[in-house]
Amino acid sequence: MSETGSTRPEPSSSHRVVKAGVKKRRPPLACVQCYQRKLKCGREIPSCGRCLKAGNAGKCTYRGSSKEYGSGLGVLNDGHPGATGATGAMPSPLRTPVSFTETPEGNRPASNLHGKMTHLKGQEAMTKFYGYSYPLNFYQQFTELRPYIARIKTENPAINTLRDEIHPLTSDEYRLHPSVQATVLTDTLRRLIPTKPVADTLVQTYLDKFEVTHRVLNKSAFIADYNRHWTSPLPKPPLFLVQLLLVAAVAASFHPELCIDPANQKSVHSHALDWIEAAESWLNSSTNQPPQSWDSLATNCLLLIAKRAHYFQEGFFWTHTGALARLAMAAGYHRETSPTARISPYYREMRRRLWMTIVELDLQASVERGMPPSLRPEDFNITSPLNVDDDSLQNSDQHTLEGLPLNKLTDTSFQAIMYRSLSLRLRICAVVNGCNDQDDFDQVLNFEEELEKTLQDIPEWNNPHDNPRQQQTCLYVNKLLKIHIHQYTILLHIPLSIQTPPSFKSTICRRARLDASLKLLDHHQSLIHAGNIPSQACRTGILLAALNICHEIYTNIGPSGKQENISASRILNLSLSKMSP
Repeated sequence: MSETGSTRPEPSSSHRVVKAGVKKRRPPLACVQCYQRKLKCGREIPSCGRCLKAGNAGKCTYRGSSKEYGSGLGVLNDGHPGATGATGAMPSPLRTPVSFTETPEGNRPASNLHGKMTHLKGQEAMTKFYGYSYPLNFYQQFTELRPYIARIKTENPAINTLRDEIHPLTSDEYRLHPSVQATVLTDTLRRLIPTKPVADTLVQTYLDKFEVTHRVLNKSAFIADYNRHWTSPLPKPPLFLVQLLLVAAVAASFHPELCIDPANQKSVHSHALDWIEAAESWLNSSTNQPPQSWDSLATNCLLLIAKRAHYFQEGFFWTHTGALARLAMAAGYHRETSPTARISPYYREMRRRLWMTIVELDLQASVERGMPPSLRPEDFNITSPLNVDDDSLQNSDQHTLEGLPLNKLTDTSFQAIMYRSLSLRLRICAVVNGCNDQDDFDQVLNFEEELEKTLQDIPEWNNPHDNPRQQQTCLYVNKLLKIHIHQYTILLHIPLSIQTPPSFKSTICRRARLDASLKLLDHHQSLIHAGNIPSQACRTGILLAALNICHEIYTNIGPSGKQENISASRILNLSLSKMSP
């Protein structure tokens, strides 16, 4: 009511209008659209598409509308960005202050040749990508269409209500009213968390041995959340509990000697499988974040890494990595985002890391399954992750952050170096596991030359001033890089090595694969002797190398049981004796 007692009409814009002379009231908690829907701009249910939280001075974006209300995309009250669409009311494990530069969507320049016919919807941790052939992207070619739609919706607000009745926002209700199943699963997760001494050992092993190669988490942010888990009395978000269990499960493959629960006789492996199954049940429940959100993609990465570490559901690994790659592509992770996209520099870098991890998981699964990779080099254009430590990424202003030279070891060095040979390794896997039966010896030689150059470019990182732990990390990363590259050298030469009848070309390829196989096993053995990995944790390329060595021995002995190539056998015996403990 106004001072005259008349009813003040509802404003048609997004902000309430206060007449001159009327006593100024406390600013409303919600803009008009949210207020009419009885929602607050702080409910933190961004994935429902109605309201994206933006702090006290919020900006709300409504599904199907190009209009944005308020000013600035703010931060949560703990100083970290809202993971829009990633975790609902749960804080994201990847949090850092952000800044945005944004151009209205209708005026964004094309980032590539097809930029005007592609669309990245959403922002930060919740995005959807629609490619060139998606028919509705064609509306961008009608420059007058967007403002026309916005005007019609402003003049007829019932359109949005009718749309929501036809296409209900499924995210709303279950986030406000969690199911009984979700509550039970959360209680189960809490009970499964190991004691702090055990968890400390497992988390440190994961960060030292796995996160250095598979970049999924921000180490600094995860450690901060982990410390709060043991010090804060507040309930912990289920998402963090799931990620902690998966981190512990991955690292448990390195620690079969740990005593998880003195009350029972279950092995560490059995406990790890329990953690994996509980985490997977939570991920698959209908009460959690959308499958294309940042947290869902990152947690599914951890799930696949944990399963592979324990040889769990190996028969499905290749299909699962392919499905995860498609989910990431649906969220636009395969595309380098335009500078005007509503994604902070921090999340741009984290998206590059996560995409590279997904591609590497799928490529490794393809090699081990004997299948072509799900992706081709031309299917993505993401740039290399920066060679930086997580602390630098977390604490920088993000506008001047630059990667360090590759001869400087950082938390992301492994991934940055592997990126340089990614296209080559994808092509090798596609050729070897493809349907073309024609062996191209010249192509094999060209690939071999590129692989050799990649090996030569791997830094040694020999710094005598480093402490023993840093020196072990340098050795670990260096050897793992060489193991991965040697794996593709073996793979490349297999088709011609088994050629019958033997030829000069097959002899060259046999010697090349033998040399690569011995070097791969030698690198594994050096890691075991240095205490970097336990013998049971050896995985990458080891079976491939061992079987190729066995085939070389068998080929040299021949069907008569006599050695036909004494020099090769001597070389083989000397190499094997050198690798023995």
